[in-house]
Amino acid sequence: MLTFVRRFLSLFFAVCAVCLLVPGIKAYGYGTEGTSGATFLEFGTGARALSMGGAFTAGSDDVNLLYYNPAGLGTLLYPVASVTHEELINDSHFENATAAFPLYKGFLAVSSSTFWVSPFDKIDINGSSTGQAQVFDTALTAGYGREVGPLYVGGSVKYIYQSIDTLNTSSAAIDLGVMKQMYLYSPFAAPVRNFTVGMSILNLGTTAKDDPLPRSLRMGAAYMPVKWLKLQTDISEGMIDPSDLYDFTYGFEEGFRLNTGLELSWQDILFFRCGYRFNDTGTYTFGFGINYAIENVSFTIDTAYIDNGRFAPSYAINVSFKLIPRIITSGDKRSAEKYYQDGIRFYVADDLDSSLESFKKSRDYNPYQHSINEKISDLEELSELKEKNKKYDEQDLNENLSN
Repeated sequence: MLTFVRRFLSLFFAVCAVCLLVPGIKAYGYGTEGTSGATFLEFGTGARALSMGGAFTAGSDDVNLLYYNPAGLGTLLYPVASVTHEELINDSHFENATAAFPLYKGFLAVSSSTFWVSPFDKIDINGSSTGQAQVFDTALTAGYGREVGPLYVGGSVKYIYQSIDTLNTSSAAIDLGVMKQMYLYSPFAAPVRNFTVGMSILNLGTTAKDDPLPRSLRMGAAYMPVKWLKLQTDISEGMIDPSDLYDFTYGFEEGFRLNTGLELSWQDILFFRCGYRFNDTGTYTFGFGINYAIENVSFTIDTAYIDNGRFAPSYAINVSFKLIPRIITSGDKRSAEKYYQDGIRFYVADDLDSSLESFKKSRDYNPYQHSINEKISDLEELSELKEKNKKYDEQDLNENLSN
């Protein structure tokens, strides 16, 4: 069974890597729009993700991963709150507010998403106005993600309420996700964990009135060949009908999506992002972001422009706040990464003392690195075991000499 899992993960990683290398692949299909209930659940959230074409299943350190892949919540570093406003087509709007905080080696996030249309006139069969109607859909979500061994895992539950004039309905769903971070070769100076793959299953649940929820399977990958460039891609397939999964594995006929995006950063302060959506109603996306810290609070403002093909474009703005007990500068991050890599080299050379010293210096510069405390703890334990073995060997040698 373990061998099968390893082979499956290897194949999955290979597929994601191929998608990154050949983003020009184009598939044709019709998608799930109009075939399911609560279609507002398919709207992306977070201007950062939207400006990258919605390719965010393998994203990291963003609270809006609750929507794309709840396992990504485990990559968060600080408590964070985020608010997103989107101006959609036909005078419709989408609002989202999400907050996350650390809980038992992971992060718990709560979110409220609302889709609404400005009030419009109701017309009877005689053409007379009978008042105004309102469309109002909302989803309340709670999710949790954390690192478990070599993987990040996560899940969420959501309550969905829809109101169209006098018609009301409610439903419930769950999301499940998994993510893996590792190092992939780059000829340039790249982060220690520069390659990420992720997979999520979204909106598994009850029906919305008589229609199924927009269930979908997403797989994604992200690669950072250098510290200032991130490439991301997603492939997704609707699971409204059991035949959709057959389409996903044979022919990519219905509901298949391929989304690609990139992010350029300067000193983790200014960001430019763009993306392209294949086999979708729209095509290109782009956006800008700025990150600035005042004392122990980091403010981030992200924007997105989303092309919708024949329809009018849509826009999004996202403001987030991170509570950072200690501000980590770009220089601190560079120093921390240098000592971290030194620690790995010393460990490979079986110099545990030097490795431990380097990891501790890395933590001094950036105490928020993932797993840095666990690595130091493991090295301290190994050093103690090595010292004990050395003493036992010396005792055995003395006993042999005395005999």
